[in-house]
Amino acid sequence: MITSEKYLLYILGVNKEQLDYLLTHIEDYYYSFERVKFNKFTDKPKKNSSGEIATRQINSSKGKLKEVQTRLYDFMSKQVEIPQYVYGGVLRKNNVRNARLHQGNKYIFTTDLKSFFPSISHKQVFQMFLREGCTPAIARILTKLTTHKYQVPQGIPTSTLIANLVFKPIGMEIDQLAKEHHIKFSMFVDDITLSSKVDFKNLVPQFLAIIKKSGFRISHKKTHYQTKNPIITGVICQNNRLLAPLGYKKKIAILSKQLSTHESIKNKLQGIKAYLSIIEKSSSL
Repeated sequence: MITSEKYLLYILGVNKEQLDYLLTHIEDYYYSFERVKFNKFTDKPKKNSSGEIATRQINSSKGKLKEVQTRLYDFMSKQVEIPQYVYGGVLRKNNVRNARLHQGNKYIFTTDLKSFFPSISHKQVFQMFLREGCTPAIARILTKLTTHKYQVPQGIPTSTLIANLVFKPIGMEIDQLAKEHHIKFSMFVDDITLSSKVDFKNLVPQFLAIIKKSGFRISHKKTHYQTKNPIITGVICQNNRLLAPLGYKKKIAILSKQLSTHESIKNKLQGIKAYLSIIEKSSSL
């Protein structure tokens, strides 16, 4: 992919001095904060198992580093091969198209990779860049530009792409096993879905073993084997149509009542209606 420093500098849009400065002062280009997790239907903060308000650690980049990461993302997204099963962070794919892939299949297994981004180490990222054709020297530079505190941060331009590529060998193994048994497989960021017209419950332990042997963990509370109207990446997947969860309609009703007194709600309301329209159009394709 990238085998010379000259080509790397061209891709990143910097000179040697600028790159060296970035690598030496990289901590200065990050800022961290806790983002509260909200219920998407009620807008109320979620609670964790201890009863405290649930938060997610965000590590965002800024300034020249963010520019460099964006340029790297633009380059890699055109140069590297993204597996067909990937639906997150890919142009013209989204959570609705991901759900639609499984429409019409009776048996559906869903699970979630726990702490997906922070569970990916800088060593895994380095190995990924080597697999994608970078020299060791270039791979070390790219690893430093795309990891923070020895892991993939949640909140920078390259995070989803890097995570998809690190998971690629595991995903391809899952995909191969799925194809052997005529099972559909897709991945939307950290959400994994497998589906078939025939019962494959006896194969689920094999799929989970592939994930676990690679060092990734699943969220047991988000792991389900279903046969009736499952929710796949936020969309209800019925045999002949896709539906938005009822909570969205309730939220529209609540926001509509508040619209007369809170003009700022207008954009949020329009966004929800536009999303529901996407689901409706995808269902009729």
